[in-house]
Amino acid sequence: MEMNLVKADEDYIHIELTGRVDLQGIGDLDLEFTKQVVTRKKPVLVDISGVDFMASIGLRMLITVAKSLSRFGAKLVLLNPHNDVENVLVTSGFDQIMPISHDYNEAVRILKDSD
Repeated sequence: MEMNLVKADEDYIHIELTGRVDLQGIGDLDLEFTKQVVTRKKPVLVDISGVDFMASIGLRMLITVAKSLSRFGAKLVLLNPHNDVENVLVTSGFDQIMPISHDYNEAVRILKDSD
């Protein structure tokens, strides 16, 4: 799995995740993702359109970061998940903590509503 920091300014952070989010793919990414996101205490847009599989360890990483951000009044929004990944998120109820959007502008609007 790979992480690309697209944007990090005073408004929000935009990160792209690609690959398989599983035990083998997550490696040191969990720590780096958490460091990039939580320490900035800003809303985060996570584009997961390039994630083709998400295991429970990836869900744990996202939910842990989303809950940490909520303590600072910030949201984590997931952008463009594949159908299979979205089904896992919705079935597990994680979409109630991390909103899902298939439109970039809508996702940014959701992030700004957390201000």
